[in-house]
Amino acid sequence: MAKYTKRKDGRYITSVTLGNKKYYIYGKTIKEIDRKIIELKVKYEQGLLLKSPNVLFKDYKMRWFKSKKPMIGAKSVASYQSIINNHFTRIDYMQVSKIKKTDVQLVINDLVDHPNTANKVYMTLNQIMENAVDDDIITKNPCRRIVKPKLEAKEKRILTDEEFYLTEVADFNDREKMFVVLSKYCGLRPEETRALTKDDFFLEANSGYVRINKTVVYVSNQAIFQQFTKNDKSVRDIPLFANILPFVKYYLSSIQTNKLFTNLSSKKDEYMSNQSYKWLVKKIKDKIRMKAWELNIEFKEDGFTPYTFRHTYATLLYYSGINLKEAEYYMGHTDSKMLNKVYIHLDKVALRNNKNIEDFIKNKLELNRENFNKKLL
Repeated sequence: MAKYTKRKDGRYITSVTLGNKKYYIYGKTIKEIDRKIIELKVKYEQGLLLKSPNVLFKDYKMRWFKSKKPMIGAKSVASYQSIINNHFTRIDYMQVSKIKKTDVQLVINDLVDHPNTANKVYMTLNQIMENAVDDDIITKNPCRRIVKPKLEAKEKRILTDEEFYLTEVADFNDREKMFVVLSKYCGLRPEETRALTKDDFFLEANSGYVRINKTVVYVSNQAIFQQFTKNDKSVRDIPLFANILPFVKYYLSSIQTNKLFTNLSSKKDEYMSNQSYKWLVKKIKDKIRMKAWELNIEFKEDGFTPYTFRHTYATLLYYSGINLKEAEYYMGHTDSKMLNKVYIHLDKVALRNNKNIEDFIKNKLELNRENFNKKLL
């Protein structure tokens, strides 16, 4: 049985001997160390451990990526591949054991004008170096306390009341309307909506729900089907409201394929391509704009994306009285960080316009007045 020692920095350490080499394992908890021991043994059996402290970063990063690929989706694979190929030239021919904090900072500094990319590069490099610690190539991760460009907080844009109405009366065709309905009234991510089939719908006479358990993502223009969702909490059953149920039933009965959203070309049995998806979103946006012009209603096109519908769904959950834990399930989130921000923001709005306290004071004053008048009589 492994012996665990708690260090001054709060982390635990133990050692494992594989072959003739001793590996030191670090972790914040004993459970984390046990997991790392299992991963280390698997890598050892697969011959993925690089035992030489002189290994070059360019070689080690590819070994790390090879072990990472089976555990991530196609879109993440493409993203990691791009970062690994394009952003580590400064340190590629350095020994992993020689890379210092200054070297890491210079890699990040090269991307100071591209904060989003800089943060992704840092995240990837940090994972690689943590792996190097686990492989006993280095004793300390040089990525700690690196200064990164600050990401601008993106506002979670939602539909205004006027825009909400516009999406109800815009002249969408059936395909466009189905996409809007599922995004606005079910809160689905675009990659979840694109993957839906008829088999995912469970319908009764006056009720129904849709099961979310797969995604379609894009690498270049190609649609990649994935038999999994963004995270394990994203597998969920979403109720279909009474106001959309008749249309959902109609749409499912009207299409000729099992897949809901396919290419409009000759290959109609395939999931729609990235180009086809972009065209769908463009047509939805155009028709909202046209209806806004027709009815003389303002439509704020800035920041409008398919996620605007999903963010609007989060506010519908709030105003419907759904608690945070239930909302987390319906949105398919692993935690409540984003929803917390939405709920706290809406709570503040409600508090600024709170009529409950005012009504309570009003009723209390009236009751006191009645009691006082009775005493006078």
